[in-house]
Amino acid sequence: MNRRRMRAEDRKLAIVKAALPLFARKGFAETTTKDLASAAGVSEPLIYKHFPSKEALYLEIQNFSCKGTDPVVQKLTDLEPSTSTLVHLVYFLLRALVLGRPAGTIEWDTRHRLMLNSFLADGAFARLLYQNRFECFCSRMEACFDAAFAAGDIVASPVLKGNRACFAHHVGAWLALVHLPDKPAIDYKVPREELLHQAVWFVLRGMGLTDKAMTTYYNPKALSLSFAEV
Repeated sequence: MNRRRMRAEDRKLAIVKAALPLFARKGFAETTTKDLASAAGVSEPLIYKHFPSKEALYLEIQNFSCKGTDPVVQKLTDLEPSTSTLVHLVYFLLRALVLGRPAGTIEWDTRHRLMLNSFLADGAFARLLYQNRFECFCSRMEACFDAAFAAGDIVASPVLKGNRACFAHHVGAWLALVHLPDKPAIDYKVPREELLHQAVWFVLRGMGLTDKAMTTYYNPKALSLSFAEV
């Protein structure tokens, strides 16, 4: 009994993984069940056996994308709010977006194409991902802003704390989209690793970190080494 159930679950997972790049490349509306069956190496009736509709499969993909908590993310969000923690959070977030590290359950290219297609459709996938993956970062950054302001490491700003965190994400997300084509849409004239460091510097400065705080807490080489195994 248990073995049969596990095989069915494995088969469902295989269908989901096969569907991911299709939805990412073609979008939900343009992907047919015939396409899905071909990619998964199964028949269309078998697709319907596990998923009563294409919408049900897409919902499972959304759930799959939000499963689990990265141990590094958990470690970062457990740190005490501070200027140093803020710098580490920003670096980790932009590194994930720009370099695709650490590798998640979904490939870097596929993940960003799914997001882009969601924006062009009803936005449901993007909203779910933001809610499940980004809100924890946002709340921790807000706490870090308060700690950094109290320490004199960050200047007052008319920008809402939550929006400062969102804008940090947007910088990284745009850089990811620029690099989706085989030939990047914009030539930033630096290697990707250097582009990451420039983006982090730009974001931290935009968040309002002082000269002294930047010198004290933002060390690109040290950050790169601290996340080298991730």
